[in-house]
Amino acid sequence: MGYLLVKPRSREIMANVWSSVKLNRLHIEASIIGTAFVLVGIYHFIDQDFFEAIVPTWFRYATFANLVSGGAEIVLGLMLIIPKFRRVGAWGLLILLVAVYPANIDMFINDVDVQTNASGVVERVVDAEGVQLRNFIRLPFQFLFAWLVWRHTKKHPSAFQALRRQQL
Repeated sequence: MGYLLVKPRSREIMANVWSSVKLNRLHIEASIIGTAFVLVGIYHFIDQDFFEAIVPTWFRYATFANLVSGGAEIVLGLMLIIPKFRRVGAWGLLILLVAVYPANIDMFINDVDVQTNASGVVERVVDAEGVQLRNFIRLPFQFLFAWLVWRHTKKHPSAFQALRRQQL
């Protein structure tokens, strides 16, 4: 008889434990993804010539595009790491990924490569040899990144809330 009374409570406790494990996994995942965006964002400022070279030629302000997207990656990546701002950061990163996707399409369509010329200047090379497969592979990876970020747009109860429910 006592077994029947304990079993539902045990299931509830196990569900709460599993929920906490899942939340910890999501937190670790968000931290890794957020850190990656922060590092790439910083790299926008360190190697400006590279990032400006991949901006499509039809966009006239390559420096502006580079600095704004790099800054956005840093801020939104940090927001993804901090649970309080995670959902807003995730939505912002999704918008950013959509906004920069045309650059990936441009690189594929025009066989764009970035090379350093004999003078040491980084430049955009159109119709480059051997880059079509690499540029094609970049396209679906952007969807993978978007999916990973999208997972953090959902509202999740905090581990503290799950623990509190367990104690009630």
